[in-house]
Amino acid sequence: RRYCRGTETIQFFIAMYNRFILKHAATLLALLLLPWLIQAGELQPFSNDLPTPALALQDSSGKTHELGHYRGQVLLVNFWASWCPPCIKEMPMLERLKQKLQDQPFEILAINVGEQKYRVWKFTKLVDFKLPVLLDPGKVAFESWGSSVLPTSFLLDSKGRIRYRVQGDLEWDSEEVVSLIEALINEEENE
Repeated sequence: RRYCRGTETIQFFIAMYNRFILKHAATLLALLLLPWLIQAGELQPFSNDLPTPALALQDSSGKTHELGHYRGQVLLVNFWASWCPPCIKEMPMLERLKQKLQDQPFEILAINVGEQKYRVWKFTKLVDFKLPVLLDPGKVAFESWGSSVLPTSFLLDSKGRIRYRVQGDLEWDSEEVVSLIEALINEEENE
């Protein structure tokens, strides 16, 4: 057996420390920068002459949801994943938003991106998330909607046109957002 003594022990630990730092430098840097990388999103008016992409996804019980089912309602389409901290942060705000607008023609579809049904079911039970969750395990809908970051959300008017998009989390239950959604709801009622 070989034993390290005195300076040999110190040199050994310094060498191990340096190897660790070199091996994990990118991860450590990302962790240090994480608070600046995770920024809240902002609702941006969406101007695209292309039609709203199709959407037909199943929920965890196997029921298919299509955009046409929600005509006449303002719809929030939210792409998220269970490993995404900003996605998790906005989940309670989405539920409070739905609660504030419960008597209005408004619906939220939370679309999980890239995860398997059991994992999504287990996660939503763990965090007690009660909104409709659709599954996009192959990321087909996510990509067809032109999304590349999570969370990404789209706010559609009652005719199914995308009116706003946000990349990143948002304070969904803020008075500003609630007022904007109510304005979209009132557009339909005034037409």
